[in-house]
Amino acid sequence: MTAKTTIEIPLSKVKLTKLVFYCVLFLAGGLWMIISNPQTSNPVFNNPFVKAVSAYGGVLMGILGIIFIGRKLFDNEPGLVLSEQGIIDNASTYKFGLIPWSDISQIYDRTVQASITSKQRFVTIGLENPDKYISRETNVLKRKLLQANAKNYGSPIHISTNGLKTSHKELLNLVNSYFEKYKQVD
Repeated sequence: MTAKTTIEIPLSKVKLTKLVFYCVLFLAGGLWMIISNPQTSNPVFNNPFVKAVSAYGGVLMGILGIIFIGRKLFDNEPGLVLSEQGIIDNASTYKFGLIPWSDISQIYDRTVQASITSKQRFVTIGLENPDKYISRETNVLKRKLLQANAKNYGSPIHISTNGLKTSHKELLNLVNSYFEKYKQVD
């Protein structure tokens, strides 16, 4: 009996539904701020520029999140595929296709301060040649974001478990074990 060499991690419909709910809250909060123009005694929060950025930013983030995450809710492809050839990430915004183990220099844990009170953890895929993947992106804005990710965080490829049926620790261990096993083959 041979061991299974391909692992598919499905998208978590429960996690994605929760994310869509949060996006709806952002949208509703932004719309409420635009419509009601709430006043506060705090000069920072009552600044018209700060309020406008917060309100329209909330609306924009809400709409974009609903669109992107809503699409993922109806996507039946696995969120992540690990095989002896490499990694296919279907959970993120960017579509890199197969990332062969030979293109990967390292796998590491990355924590980013998402807000004042929360942190976001990622499994970062270090690449031998990040520009090879950045240049594949045809959307100028997305390409600039990938360049910024590579410059600030060491790689354009970061995998979050926010929409996957797995935990961060399990994903990091799994990707590392595949990398150690199949990097030698390439």
